[in-house]
Amino acid sequence: MRPPPRLLVAARLLLGQTQAEVAADSGISPKTIFKAENGTAGIVSVEKLMRHYSAKGVSFIKPAPESGWGIQTDFLVNDYDTESAALGQ
Repeated sequence: MRPPPRLLVAARLLLGQTQAEVAADSGISPKTIFKAENGTAGIVSVEKLMRHYSAKGVSFIKPAPESGWGIQTDFLVNDYDTESAALGQ
């Protein structure tokens, strides 16, 4: 099951990467990433992108009867105040 394209964008943004950076890091072409994020890529490409994000600590949560799709990370563990202090804000 493929997540909505907006979740692929969200996963990339959570990693703080541009499409070009994901392409360089994953071996997936920038064109394929663009197509995945606008909903026109094939299932094989989307699954490869999802595996890349998973290896980086982003998990996709499939919808349940009472809720929709979601994203979970294993690298964002601090609350807003702690995270912003770590970023020097």
